[in-house]
Amino acid sequence: MFLQGPRGQGGGCCSWIFLALCRLLSTFSQYTGSLPRQSWLGVGMIKRFLYMLYVSAVFQLPLAQGVVGQSLRELVSDLFTFGSCGEVLCLDLVDGHGDHYSPNRVAQNGSMLFFFEDGFSNMLGTVPAPAMGGDLIGYEDENGDLVPTSFGPIFAERAETLGAGRFFVGLQTSAFSVSNFNGAPIDRMLFNFAHVNSHPLSAVDDPALAGRRLDERDIFQVRTALDLNVVMATTVLTAGLTSFMDIGVAIPVVRTRLKGTSNAQILALDPAYQHRFGGTPTDPAMHSSSSVNGTATGIGDVSARLKINLVGGTTRNQSPSTVGAAFMADVLLPTGDADEFLGLGAGMVRALAIVSGRWEGISPHLNVGYLLRQGDGRPDAFLGTIGLDAHVNDHMTFALDLISQWEHDVPKYAHPGQISLPRERAATFYDPQIMIEPSSIPGLSNPKSRRALDMAVGLKFRIGSDMLLVTNALVPVRNVGLRPDMMWTLALQSAFR
Repeated sequence: MFLQGPRGQGGGCCSWIFLALCRLLSTFSQYTGSLPRQSWLGVGMIKRFLYMLYVSAVFQLPLAQGVVGQSLRELVSDLFTFGSCGEVLCLDLVDGHGDHYSPNRVAQNGSMLFFFEDGFSNMLGTVPAPAMGGDLIGYEDENGDLVPTSFGPIFAERAETLGAGRFFVGLQTSAFSVSNFNGAPIDRMLFNFAHVNSHPLSAVDDPALAGRRLDERDIFQVRTALDLNVVMATTVLTAGLTSFMDIGVAIPVVRTRLKGTSNAQILALDPAYQHRFGGTPTDPAMHSSSSVNGTATGIGDVSARLKINLVGGTTRNQSPSTVGAAFMADVLLPTGDADEFLGLGAGMVRALAIVSGRWEGISPHLNVGYLLRQGDGRPDAFLGTIGLDAHVNDHMTFALDLISQWEHDVPKYAHPGQISLPRERAATFYDPQIMIEPSSIPGLSNPKSRRALDMAVGLKFRIGSDMLLVTNALVPVRNVGLRPDMMWTLALQSAFR
């Protein structure tokens, strides 16, 4: 049966944060406005940082509203609830057969529903994290003049750090509509659920059938059509503690909207016993339907990050090295409500080895690491990102990345196997079998096949002395789990001292 938990709570506190930032920025601006121009250098960094936080609040406030009513997890469960019984896969029968398709009675049915739910719970796990910062506009030569370079990648990491006393603020919005589940379209999915197996018959029941099972082979079939949309507004804040060390935090606000319909029917493989949703034996109800519609919005899973440069120096105040190396680690906190599909419901730790270089306007990079997941749901994964960013001109950079995530084990709630039914209602275990696929969703139960691969293509535009406008399209090359056809990203980035 689907797992159900408490409904998520809203992000109403964001409005208070927004008002506080407005007041703080106004007060600080009044104070600094009375200072002589030569004093601005000492307070300019603080003022700009407050301004970017203010923009971040404006950026995320429209999303940060509370949730009302049923959780999205409960709505998914409702897609498989019909009639008035109020239970998943339940029939409105009064003769004791109403719960014979229940996940509590049929392990195969429970595995199928768990697998389906697990896809929603881990939907956000394959969305790549935004870059921590690193290189932005260029470097200062020996005369103090800015020499433009490539503006850096969008999702990958470069070896360079910000440098002591410098800050990075990124405001990023990503939006996508989920289109498939393991490659199968989510607007036309099919599920088959089997009846509970009956006990073997005895000679008292019928001497001719002793030792056989009385299998009720009717199939509970559900066709679903889903419309699932996600918007993520993420604020990335990074500070250069030393010339070789950066710390940062990424704070997402997520909005998830789910609409869906389901149509169920009983496939009577044997008229000896007829299951139905209601009605009477002479006038049975063999079809039923359900529909859901809900939206949830709130804080997502916050991550804290650390990057240490090993070779290659910082972004500013020195010409970039031909080759650089760094180490990065981040911790994902389960702050998002998993019942509302705003977070994963479990923490994660990511460790990355970073290598990057620069050759005549082309800056390749390679990130290799490991993702350690908390809990026993989805397995750990190897991470790999390879790509480049190219200096097109002083105002534009082209970025390209291949992003992979390879799970090295089968998830706890893996796709179940085929449903096996005897060809006759009263049959031995050795009679020829009818094999039925449990769903239209490919299983991908082989660990070697659980490898997500995405391609990201984007542009960075310089719109000020130290500010960038970023646009990017991410296209899944290989689908694992609930995935979109394309994810669009728009971001504003700035680094300053």
